[in-house]
Amino acid sequence: MIPKGAEGIGHLATRLLTETMPKATDAYMAADLGMVAGLLGMVAQDYDRAAEVLMTDDAEIRALFDEAAGLPLGAKIKDRMAAALASRPAGFRISQLSEHMDTIMRVLIDLHAAVEDAAADGAAWAGPFDAKIWTFLENHVARHAYDSAF
Repeated sequence: MIPKGAEGIGHLATRLLTETMPKATDAYMAADLGMVAGLLGMVAQDYDRAAEVLMTDDAEIRALFDEAAGLPLGAKIKDRMAAALASRPAGFRISQLSEHMDTIMRVLIDLHAAVEDAAADGAAWAGPFDAKIWTFLENHVARHAYDSAF
């Protein structure tokens, strides 16, 4: 059997915990090996899910931008949303997907600030749209959370 991806990383973490950690000569080394094994488990999770998480974030942000295009916002934020909607990742490597997400998340942050300013000014549409952005952010955090004992 040839382990692949997350499974292979999981095997490395298990080996650290079951074979190397018990042979540690002091408590610090044992704790350090346990921490490394836990971090490897987190890397394995990202290896397995990263593309799906990033593409789901992208799709949800695009839906927010599509809806926000019809809202009474300034031309500058609308132009940035339009540019973000027209953009695509440079490729399918996780680094390329992450770079793309970094770019459109900056636009989302600025959109959120504009929506909160409009809410503070009493715009009736702003509160419900602000809630949609917060729902995205809650889902984003849940998608990126680790199943870990840390």
